[in-house]
Amino acid sequence: MGVDISKEKVDIAIIDSNYDVIHEKTVKNNPETLLSFMKSVLRKLKIEKQEILVCCEETGIYKRPLQQVCSKWGLALWVEIALKIKRASTSLRGKSDKQDAVRIAEYALRYLDRMNLYIEPSQAQNRLQSLLNVRESLLNEATRMNQRMKESKRFDKDVFNIQNAYCKEVLEILKNQITKIERDIDVLLSQQPAMKQTVELLSTIPGVGRQTALQFIVYTRNFSLFQTAKQLACYAGIAPFLNESGGQIKKARVSQFANKKLKKLLHLAAMASIRVESDLKSYFIRKVQEGKNKLLVLNNIRNKLVKRMFAVIKRQSEYISNNFETNICTLT
Repeated sequence: MGVDISKEKVDIAIIDSNYDVIHEKTVKNNPETLLSFMKSVLRKLKIEKQEILVCCEETGIYKRPLQQVCSKWGLALWVEIALKIKRASTSLRGKSDKQDAVRIAEYALRYLDRMNLYIEPSQAQNRLQSLLNVRESLLNEATRMNQRMKESKRFDKDVFNIQNAYCKEVLEILKNQITKIERDIDVLLSQQPAMKQTVELLSTIPGVGRQTALQFIVYTRNFSLFQTAKQLACYAGIAPFLNESGGQIKKARVSQFANKKLKKLLHLAAMASIRVESDLKSYFIRKVQEGKNKLLVLNNIRNKLVKRMFAVIKRQSEYISNNFETNICTLT
């Protein structure tokens, strides 16, 4: 079942093992309508729930009703990156939501051996993600307002006085709400010992702070979605891949199929790690002095951070710094 999702509706196409379209339908994008459709189509086609695979593109919050229905009703759901489906399509002539639904269904059948089924997060993980998303929105808004006021204070005092009169109270409210969210996260962690332990362990790694640790808990389902550090590095878009064609051998490059949020967090963590006395700082200095590109070295540090995250989670013990390189850097 290929599902093309938009804000108000979803287009659905069902194909059999011979790639023949056996059913098409457009329904409203809400849990009640989707559940009703799923029940009716299974009755009509005389098949069981375990005989069907539902596939859709990653569409942010718009896919949430489908996720809820599939999880509660026990349907296998595969959420795939839209660009992967587009590049794998054999025919791109014409463009419509119905055609896209068929192409998604064809992709799911063609690459059935590569399917990655969606697993519904726990209620605590869903709540943590919601709290983090709201915190990020409030923080971004407060940052924008502060930046505008800072610029107007420097260049136009009259504008600043007006902004200050109306925005000062709003900024205070935003600050209080962010503090309240932090308290709610603390309460949630106190009720979830496994997640709290993960935050404490990850925070012992130089460069990895509380917010980075919380985001990794959300996106890795507390490190249950990935078996190795390399898998997580690929997901975060920091694992380099060969770039060769015929006799041409170019520099290895990272893939664009990545979770941009985690990639940004890892970059910030890498930057933080080289600002403090640590083996990563000495590693960065040494490699740059050898003539290595700074961005390449930073990407290596991002990979080292991912490996350290997996190490402390696997051992369930705090990170122990290797002071050997740090001491050498200090002495020289």
